[in-house]
Amino acid sequence: MVDIKYCKCGCGLEVKGQNDYIRGHNRKGLQSCTIPEGKWAINYDKCITCGTTDITHCAKGMCKSCYKKYLYEKSKNKKRWSEKYEKCIDCGRKDRPYKANGRCNTCYVNNLNRKKGVKKRNIGGWSWYYDKCIKCGTKSVPHVKKGLCRNCYEESKRGNNAIVKCPVCGVNVIKLNQHLSMMAKKCEKHREYQYNLLKKYFDSDLGLDSISKELGGMDRHAITRVFKKVFGEAETKKRNKAVKSCLCSEKSSIGFNSKNRFGTVVYYKSNNNGKVRLRSKLERDYAEFLDNSNIKWLYENRSFPYIDKEGKRRTYTPDFYLIDSDEFIEVKGYDNGETEYKINALKKLDVDISVVKKEDFITK
Repeated sequence: MVDIKYCKCGCGLEVKGQNDYIRGHNRKGLQSCTIPEGKWAINYDKCITCGTTDITHCAKGMCKSCYKKYLYEKSKNKKRWSEKYEKCIDCGRKDRPYKANGRCNTCYVNNLNRKKGVKKRNIGGWSWYYDKCIKCGTKSVPHVKKGLCRNCYEESKRGNNAIVKCPVCGVNVIKLNQHLSMMAKKCEKHREYQYNLLKKYFDSDLGLDSISKELGGMDRHAITRVFKKVFGEAETKKRNKAVKSCLCSEKSSIGFNSKNRFGTVVYYKSNNNGKVRLRSKLERDYAEFLDNSNIKWLYENRSFPYIDKEGKRRTYTPDFYLIDSDEFIEVKGYDNGETEYKINALKKLDVDISVVKKEDFITK
């Protein structure tokens, strides 16, 4: 029969193995650190000084608060409250810790408040020392620093760099889209405004680069991420794919193909536009004709969307744009019938394009 081995600290608990004590129990022959049931501490039912049981026991039968005062009384400077002062110069008490300038901890804080114009801490108010934001007067936005709410404090740090005013809360910000994204996580009004703004651009035919300019330089990849988050990944891909084929930005231009089937790569040094790369010799001749006639022009300045004969969305870019007369010109030496269809399709969008042939500007 195996004998039961008990902890030597006197707690009465069984010890397993070759140990004499349960791990964590006192090994100096004193009583166990385990508090008996119904006791406040091992040897005490309550604090011997204040009688509390709510505060944890610290030492010598006293709670943490009373034991702290006990240590001050037993300190080396027992006869003197501090090195220079007998007691607090404001309240006259010695049972509080000394802080600075002859004041206890509590009186020292109250003195700092008086210098700020606050007699005491504003317990239960908007912040410790302020009833509301000193700039905008709000109580709904949390206090940050110097009596300012979060929005007003951020605005004060920006200084003269704040250039955009939030239409929802009226705070001046540098990047409105960034402000809306942060506030949308906490505020229903900001979340609703951000959704309506994104919905407007999501339903439009603008490309991501154009939307980026509208939103103050927001990266087009970031726009795509936001669209996916708000409207779903499938709808975003469908939308971007449909718009990609009919970008209508004023500075958009068709990428140049060096293997041009319909002409030869030609470089022309214009008096007005500098060195320009053209798609054919006929276009070079027409550009020279415009320069000789003192007509200002731009090459492939703008693209327009249209629906081809098969029902697909395409883009069409006229060759020249005459600035003074606000006229689009298409130079053609040979037409297979496609140009007429494109021009008629764009007339429905109030875009008028004139076709110029070789005999219209070259005299024999």
